[in-house]
Amino acid sequence: MKVSFLIHTIYGIGGTIRTTLNLAEELAGRHDVEIVSVFRHRDEPLFAIDPRISVVPLIDTRPSSPGNEKKHPLALQPAERFPAHEARFAEYSRLTDQRVREHYTGSDADVVIGTRPGLVAYVAQFAPERAVLIGQEHMTHNHHKPELRAEMREHLAALDVFVTVSEGDAVVWRDRMPLPDTQVLAIPNSVPEPMVATSDLGGTTVVAAGRLASEKQYDVLIEAFAKVVAVRPDWTLRICGWGKQKERLRRRIDQLGLYNRVHLMGPRSPIEPEWVKGAIAVSTSRHESFGMTLVEAMRCGLPVVSTDCDYGPREIIADGVDGLLVPVGDTDAIAAALLRLIDDEPLRRRMGAAARSHARRFDPGPVAKQYEELFAALGAGSRSHTEGPPVPSATPSAGSGHESVSAPAPAPAFAPVPSPAAGDPRVDCVAEESGALTVTLLGEQTGETVLVCAHPDPAAPDRVFPFDASGRATVPADADLAEGIWTCHAVPQGYDGERPPLATRAVDQRGAMRAAARVRPGVPVRALVPYVRQGGLTLRSWVRPVHAESGDVNITARHLTISGRLLGEAQLTADPVLLLRRRGKDTGALEFPGARVGADGFRCTVPLAAPAKVQASAHDVWDLWLRPAAGAEPVRIGRFLDDVVEKGTVFPYPSVDLLKKRPFAQVRATVRRLRSRPRDEVTVKIFFSAGNELVLNVVDKAMK
Repeated sequence: MKVSFLIHTIYGIGGTIRTTLNLAEELAGRHDVEIVSVFRHRDEPLFAIDPRISVVPLIDTRPSSPGNEKKHPLALQPAERFPAHEARFAEYSRLTDQRVREHYTGSDADVVIGTRPGLVAYVAQFAPERAVLIGQEHMTHNHHKPELRAEMREHLAALDVFVTVSEGDAVVWRDRMPLPDTQVLAIPNSVPEPMVATSDLGGTTVVAAGRLASEKQYDVLIEAFAKVVAVRPDWTLRICGWGKQKERLRRRIDQLGLYNRVHLMGPRSPIEPEWVKGAIAVSTSRHESFGMTLVEAMRCGLPVVSTDCDYGPREIIADGVDGLLVPVGDTDAIAAALLRLIDDEPLRRRMGAAARSHARRFDPGPVAKQYEELFAALGAGSRSHTEGPPVPSATPSAGSGHESVSAPAPAPAFAPVPSPAAGDPRVDCVAEESGALTVTLLGEQTGETVLVCAHPDPAAPDRVFPFDASGRATVPADADLAEGIWTCHAVPQGYDGERPPLATRAVDQRGAMRAAARVRPGVPVRALVPYVRQGGLTLRSWVRPVHAESGDVNITARHLTISGRLLGEAQLTADPVLLLRRRGKDTGALEFPGARVGADGFRCTVPLAAPAKVQASAHDVWDLWLRPAAGAEPVRIGRFLDDVVEKGTVFPYPSVDLLKKRPFAQVRATVRRLRSRPRDEVTVKIFFSAGNELVLNVVDKAMK
């Protein structure tokens, strides 16, 4: 049996993409499965795609592609077969009408599944006559505008089955839009077993994931977490995802002074290695048709705090058993639920175990079986339609000069995407508690294979680690890996040819989160963090005889305070001194006394006006150093003893604007007021450099 999924794009990140791939992969073991992606906007999908699945992109919108079709004559004309009130209507055109129709005109698919309203309309109009027609609703009835629901009625009536992801939503569709000839059923999304070990629930991290969009109500979550931090300041919140609300959320984090405790991690794929870093998962959505992130977190062994929104959470979470449901938008209730799980570790562990067990009902196997039983009941593969679904006539725009959609047209712009070769090496990587790395080959391998780690400096020889008979290689915590970036390859023993990047399924970085706990007095500081860079397994190594590890950075309107630890071969024997050293031709240095905190801790405060007062250029750059004791060599202050390889975007700090210090300041201020000119200001900002070392900028505000 051939099953065809029609999707907006398979090349991005999102719940619909993820659940489509989960179902398609499970079906691919028993059926011929294709995913028809209307658009291809990047070279490679962000999610790994099973090589048994055929991916057929229809329209190339890659900015750098020679075949980019954004300026195609038909792409510049609005779609005629796509619902005008669909949220993505502006992205569709007569070219999408044409390409989808062409693909299914010659298709031998037995089942065609549309994955969003506009594509359900396409399925109703263009799918093969003999095919079973299925529409999926990944949002909810109430999410759609009445105008769109009115447009969709005739297309839904042409389907065999309309599938929602929750029974609550199915009830609403049956009540408010009865479809006499179309079954309305609820089949949940599927989530596979995680490819990493489940969470040990022993950390102090709360994790949320999803688009940074208004319906996720991350502003509510951030405000609730401010209440948590007031009681449990050692806990942090990580929000994984991207979206238009990033800057708005960033500003709110800064306003609440939570920049040391709430981190916007950006998109993460796969997401499971991020879930397992947490001890609790949280969702504060205004509405959820299903709740993929809830199930993903539960499958990773996390108890979930979720708003009790329509419709998915209450069908996924058993309140008080495997998670906690709270009212939508109630910051006090969200904070109280989080604190309940934070303060009661036995409860957290019981709920985590129950979450993992209960979430198995969403495994792709049982969900795919429901679909297969549905296909069989509808006679997929054996039925023959005597009459196709209604197809509205296509009326070309008057005087357009272009052919109508129903006219013959050239073949799609490019061929199906080839699957990766079955023999290409692919690995999982785990950062162990000891600091070592375990790299495991996936699939069958022939001959002796070694892991080769290469440094960009030709003077640094390759480091080679053999894979054992079970396909595992170990990079010891004290491996002789010079500081820098190491690219990994898996090649046959003695191979001397081209070495492609080592494709990676999952990187479990949890061991790197505990790097600070492994540091011992008098011993050089080492950290080794695995991550994926440009599609391949990469290692970031740090090796320092002495290191000043930055902790919290606190900023007020007048002061900057930095806390941290001095680690390695040096010790704090007296109160330290913080040094600011200016880069460039106008070198300079400023010193500020600090305080010793405990055996190896330090805290130093810098008046922000100090570097601004001695500004030497429109853009001064100052590096931060710590002098442990009088006469001792200064140590660069940075941060690398955790799992975040590039700190700059994950740990940004708010900037401060100050009045620019210039000669005759009072006279200049009077002239500006008389001439109604804005005052001269500078912006002072601290941030992490590309090497994760602290840098302070003093920049003329007019330059921003």
